[in-house]
Amino acid sequence: MSAPRVVLRSAARSPVEGNSISRGINRILEERSMRRPRFSGYWTSAAPSRAKEMESYQVGGAKVRLFSLEGGQRHLYHVSPWEHGLPDEWVRAVDGVISQVTDLPPPDLGAGYDELRAYVIRTAARLLRKRTEGLEMGGSIEERERTIVRLSDIVARHTVGLGLFEILLADDRVEDIYVDAPSWENPVHITIGGVAGFNSVCRCGTNITVSGDEMDGLVSKFRQYTMRPFSEAFPALETDLPGYDTRATVIGPPLSPSGPALALRRHSRRPWTLLRLVASGAFDTYTAALLSFLIDGRSTALICGARGAGKSSLLSAIMFEFPLEQRILAIEDTLELPIKQMQALGYRVQSLFVDRGMERSAEDGADDALRVSLRLGESAIVMGEVRGKEAQTLYQSMRTGRAGSSVLGTIHGESARSVYDRVVHDMGISKEAFMATDIVMTMGLSRPGGSSRPVRRLVELAEVSRERGPGEFNLLLGESSKGLECTSEAITRISDSWGMSYSDALANIQARAEMRNVLIDAAARGHNECLDPEWTCRCNEFLWQRMDDGLVDVDDIVNDFRSFVHGRVGIDVLR
Repeated sequence: MSAPRVVLRSAARSPVEGNSISRGINRILEERSMRRPRFSGYWTSAAPSRAKEMESYQVGGAKVRLFSLEGGQRHLYHVSPWEHGLPDEWVRAVDGVISQVTDLPPPDLGAGYDELRAYVIRTAARLLRKRTEGLEMGGSIEERERTIVRLSDIVARHTVGLGLFEILLADDRVEDIYVDAPSWENPVHITIGGVAGFNSVCRCGTNITVSGDEMDGLVSKFRQYTMRPFSEAFPALETDLPGYDTRATVIGPPLSPSGPALALRRHSRRPWTLLRLVASGAFDTYTAALLSFLIDGRSTALICGARGAGKSSLLSAIMFEFPLEQRILAIEDTLELPIKQMQALGYRVQSLFVDRGMERSAEDGADDALRVSLRLGESAIVMGEVRGKEAQTLYQSMRTGRAGSSVLGTIHGESARSVYDRVVHDMGISKEAFMATDIVMTMGLSRPGGSSRPVRRLVELAEVSRERGPGEFNLLLGESSKGLECTSEAITRISDSWGMSYSDALANIQARAEMRNVLIDAAARGHNECLDPEWTCRCNEFLWQRMDDGLVDVDDIVNDFRSFVHGRVGIDVLR
């Protein structure tokens, strides 16, 4: 029988233990070693001895430590999986059960992922109870059974699951996971949001390396999920992974000459709101209030920025600023928008999913979905990304008034002007048609003071100037703005439609800002739920109710709202 654990070490001869030199050499050899239990295709290395530990916590049954390397310029996301420290006899038991499980097909071959995983866990638990008879697994029956449950989950993780990637995907701060080819020579690296109190995006290496066989197994699972080809003739594959809220992209030869490469993008499980973005440093409460006012006023808005700048997060956040009675049609080819969460709150949201794997192009699919949505009645239209053919249909519909009450979407670009150039010159939309756009929001990854830690921020908020003509914009807010830069045409249009003066509109925005300050203050006192969508809805409905009652004094509205919030969350001291 082969050894239950595989360890790779340096070929250097191990010195006699006892003196400081030998201990130092042993420590170096230990840090350079890679190990795994034999049932796993994931190698892990030991923690670095001279790095500074920044954080430590538990995720998915594993200990995670974040280290600062080389003076804080680089970081390491170090994982110590529970299964990589099991006693040898437990490893043998799990390895044997995995071999048995793979030879036992489920009773329903058409079962979904959740049913299949539940079947594997049940089967593994039954087999483990037999294989571990006589083994020391705890001091009581209850403790032994808890161990069996954990080991059964390990079996599922390394058969139908995603192996150690499940640990990374269970960490709410992990946003992206990358495996470069060849996988066995390149450790997994990730993008993580917010390290050690910084509201920044951090790119980290990890101590995990994936074997070639494991990568081939993952690709086979992705092919089963999608039922699409993946070969030299079709070297790219994209799919949403069931059960993981994650989008997977795989490339292989000849596109990736050294073998399969993988990117996993995890969708946020906790919906973004404008207040969460405020708390993360993306903008201030006045900006959040202004965006709320513009969306409430049924503005048409495009959100631009580079990949990873936070376009989808901002789009998701402003969707919660719609009134509950607003019907919303969401068109997307990656399931990132918070449809289920909105429906749970009472929003009327219909999702239209455009599958990139269809024989027709994604642009054709998005255009068809948009044409269908225009026949589904008066609705706000939210497009996950405006990229090509559908833009013609979209702007034609906005000009003729068939696009409903509001249109929101994301688009690649670095400023309002670059969006205009792309839409007009690259997509062939006329200058006059583009003027149906009201607002362009630009998200960017800025580096304050030249820091190596990029921060997601709203770097520009501009409106299309219909008074000055095509291609002209008014800058409402810049990155360092503390208030409106100019008299806004969009605010004027909304205030006119609401039958109020421009100054009354500004007072409305100020009330929204101060009400959001109340929620930010409550969150700072430990009530983080005040940043969630439920409180966004309560905040807006509170304001609308007071306006319906004829109350317009900002101080009165804010004081009433503060009392309401403090009473709900249990804060005794009122300001």
